[in-house]
Amino acid sequence: MIEDLWIRGNQELEAWKTAPLPELIAHIVEHYHLGARMELARIETFAEAAVLADGGDDPERLELRDETARFCREFRAHMAMEERSLFPTILDLERRQAPAGPGELVHPLKKLLEDEHQAEVGLFQRLRDLAAAAAAAGAREHPARLAQALLAMEKSLYSHIFLENQVLFRRVD
Repeated sequence: MIEDLWIRGNQELEAWKTAPLPELIAHIVEHYHLGARMELARIETFAEAAVLADGGDDPERLELRDETARFCREFRAHMAMEERSLFPTILDLERRQAPAGPGELVHPLKKLLEDEHQAEVGLFQRLRDLAAAAAAAGAREHPARLAQALLAMEKSLYSHIFLENQVLFRRVD
């Protein structure tokens, strides 16, 4: 199911299948990781505002804020692991240099990151559903803004994961 979402309408992403690996990794970091970091800050702000401005003791709002914080924390840690461990090792192997990290860890690390991508998508979908429910329940503006921000982030998230799982990781098998 998730792969269907990634593949649908991804003509631009297909072009990256033949791009040099350093360009692909730079694109992922500069476009998707940087963009995600900015979006994560934005959705955290909306989630916090939903609690502070719209009902600090509402259990649904507290859950929404906590799940948002969890998703953001886990996604930031995931991107940092890619940037500090996997990507430098892939680039070193591509250049036929001694890898920054043990080269034999590339495949287990890829599997771990693919599993994390699956978990991130599940958490993101739960978060999106919680925000949509809060917005639909007649909530004030902040849950609705959070729900809109999550919808706007969704395509980028799926494109990001597609590029890593279906393009980058497949090329370093």
